[in-house]
Order: sequence, then C-alpha cells, then structure tokens
Amino acid sequence: MRSIVLAMVVFAFGIAGGEEDEKVKEEPKPSGPTASRPTASKPIAFLDIPNAEDGSYPGGATPKKGKWKVDKTAKKIKVAPEPLYRGWLEFGPEIRVKGSTIIAKGRSPGLARIKSRFGVGLYGENGFQLEAVPATGEVELIRRGAVLAKAMLPLDVEKLYFIELAVIEEDENWRVTGRVWEDEAERPGETLISHKIFAEELLFPLAGRPVLTATPFSGEEVQFASAKVYDGKFIPEPVVEEVKLEEDQKQDKEQDQEGKKEEGADE
Repeated sequence: MRSIVLAMVVFAFGIAGGEEDEKVKEEPKPSGPTASRPTASKPIAFLDIPNAEDGSYPGGATPKKGKWKVDKTAKKIKVAPEPLYRGWLEFGPEIRVKGSTIIAKGRSPGLARIKSRFGVGLYGENGFQLEAVPATGEVELIRRGAVLAKAMLPLDVEKLYFIELAVIEEDENWRVTGRVWEDEAERPGETLISHKIFAEELLFPLAGRPVLTATPFSGEEVQFASAKVYDGKFIPEPVVEEVKLEEDQKQDKEQDQEGKKEEGADE
C-alpha cells in the first residue's frame, strides 16, 4: 500500500513539474520597439581630450606631422597653422585586416577660398582618409594621396561637423563609406560616399592605426572636439525608438488618468 501511495506522489510531482516546464517554454517573448533593438556600438578607442594636459596631447596619441596640442579651456585638440603641414595624428590600437569605423567632430576655419581642411583615416598611411574641404564644398575619399571619390557638400566654417569613415568587408572585398553632418543634427541614414575596393587593388594589407588629419591653409588652428573608433560597422543608439516608446507610455498614462476621472464622475 505504501509503495502505491509513493508511486502516486511521484507521478503527481512529475505532472506538476512537466506543467511548470511547459509554462517556462511558453513564456511570451518581449515585444514592442525594444524587442528587436540591435546593440549600440561601443568604442574600442577614443581621444581622451578632457583629461589631457593643457598644451600637450591625449595619452596614447602620436603626432606624426604638424603641431597638435590640447586646449583645456575650449575642450578641443588643435593643429597649429605653422609650420604648414598636412597634420597627421594617430591614436588607438593598430587594426589589421578587419572592418572598422572612425567618427570625429571637428571644424576648419577660413575665409573666401582660403579655408583649412580636416578629416579622419583608418589603417595608417596605406589606408583611407575622408576629408572635408570647405573651400570647394566637397568631401573627398583619399588613399595614398589619390582621390578615389568625392561628393558635394556645402560646409560652414563656423560650425562643428561630425565626419565618419567606415571600411567594411564585402564579399572578400571592401566597401568604404563616408558621412558628414552638422553637430546637433541627426546622423544621416544614407551615406554621402560609397566606394567599393577590390582586394587585389590594395597592394598593401589594411593594417595601421586610426588617424586625424588637418591642413590649416587659412592660417588658423583646425580643431577637433572628439574622436572615437569602433569595431566593424557602427550601430548608433536607437534614439528614435526610445522617444517613440516614451511617447507611447505617456499616452497610455494619460488614457489611464482619463479613465479614472470618468469612473469618479460616474460614482
């Protein structure tokens, strides 16, 4: 008799456990704007301008050409106009034969057609540079001194701009893209420049450090406020989705409050 009771208890426990397992399996997955949200990119390197000594340059950075120094009051790193070089500053780790993205914020002053230029680069001297050229209202994609592609974009020398260069693997070749947009504005969804590079065109492997470039033609200092590097393709923070979610939550709250007011009025 005791054996029969014990067997019934074990059998009942097995059923309950099975039901619990089924409940776990059937638990609904998250839904709504945050459900399929991709993880935003985190930088693998950046210029720590705020913590650099005044008149020096951020730790881990290496000026190759031109005179670079941090202005702590302005919270920027600047390139001196004398001697006149195509300024070149490297920072972060060497990136070897893999996709990456660099985004910097800067400004190049000037008057009339005598205007400075500024830009970013990946993979050192054998890699690519994207440069903003306010004098001609263009953005240029450059490699080893040759302009590979360009796009028209009027630039205001009084404003700060974000400049983004990405080099991403594409079917054993490479896709090089560029974006430029005003500070405080939304990052464009579409690229300004998109250029395919076949692997056999490279001659040298893509290996080197991220770069800031600047040529102070105007006789004034070119300025950078920030610079960050990311592995692979850059994925921005999903600001639009978060705003939409907050708006939806606000509407739901307002509807609940209205419903409570109606219930109170009925009573």
